[in-house]
Amino acid sequence: MAKKLAIHETLEVHEVLTFKTACLAKNKLFVDMVQDKKLKEIIEEDTELSTKAVKDLRKILADANKQTSGEEA
Repeated sequence: MAKKLAIHETLEVHEVLTFKTACLAKNKLFVDMVQDKKLKEIIEEDTELSTKAVKDLRKILADANKQTSGEEA
């Protein structure tokens, strides 16, 4: 059974999601401009990790929303 998130926890997850989404957008903008091979590899790796983090955070928020909706019904 998954734990229910408190309102402040939900807001914090949303804040991290917003930050990771902004980082991901920035990475995608800059990856083609970078000339240094090593830096480009770092940005591409961070893009993969950030993409996974965004998916995971969205799932956490979706699950929390389902729990809240289920209690109100």
